[in-house]
Amino acid sequence: MGRDVPSDFAEGRASQDLPPGIFLLFASDKRPKRLDVMNAIEDSQSASISHDPSMIPLDREAEGGRGATAHAGDWVEILQWGMTFDLLGIAPGPGVRLPDIGYRFGCAVNVPDSHTGAMALVPGPHLIDGANSLPIVRAMLDLASHLAQTLPQVEAVCWSPARSAIGAPLFSRTVAAWLSGGPFPALGLAGFAQQQGGRLVSEGLSYFVGQELSLTPELAANPVAATQLGARLVHEIVGTGRVEEARSFITDTGISLMLSPLDDGVTVEVSPM
Repeated sequence: MGRDVPSDFAEGRASQDLPPGIFLLFASDKRPKRLDVMNAIEDSQSASISHDPSMIPLDREAEGGRGATAHAGDWVEILQWGMTFDLLGIAPGPGVRLPDIGYRFGCAVNVPDSHTGAMALVPGPHLIDGANSLPIVRAMLDLASHLAQTLPQVEAVCWSPARSAIGAPLFSRTVAAWLSGGPFPALGLAGFAQQQGGRLVSEGLSYFVGQELSLTPELAANPVAATQLGARLVHEIVGTGRVEEARSFITDTGISLMLSPLDDGVTVEVSPM
């Protein structure tokens, strides 16, 4: 049995109407066509097309068939590691509108601009409730990395939970390192911003554990070092889970820190001991 076209899959669809996921960014009018997508998936050792609505005859709509619409060729369902993901915005159909971008890693400051087209890779409907679990995230990132390397004209990759844009080469390198047992790709799957008062706060960690970091001004005085520290802490917390009670943490350079969950339930303050 076929699948219905995603309910938000219509011309001018807004990124906020889609589940959190990965957006592939292209120069204007450079979004791949269906043949490019088919070739990229065929080149993968772990992914395959599990549902292609463009293969359903249009006259099945009149017979009670499912999935046959004007936008049937604009998306496909991809099976990766036993899980399904929807790839939306295939050309020549309408692209997906980008989320706001707050952080950029390894890409030009003008990427994306207002004329950049996008495709979106999001968890399939049966994965939505657990989409922030690490097995699903790992599968989706591996698939996105493959697409970023094999589809033509990919300029950057956006991870919508952190509002971050990441240069395609950097994205693929950090994802490959994580999947091979290396550090979590915190710079990209989380962003860091300095607030008034001197604190450095994270954005994107809450997708995984429901909490964000807040480094005290003393720790955030050097923005580069503070960002590196924040990335190290994101790696730690994603691996161990929510910070339910105050605990100590020793950095790789031997500095002792205190991680303290605040009363708001969503902030972990990081301070020197």
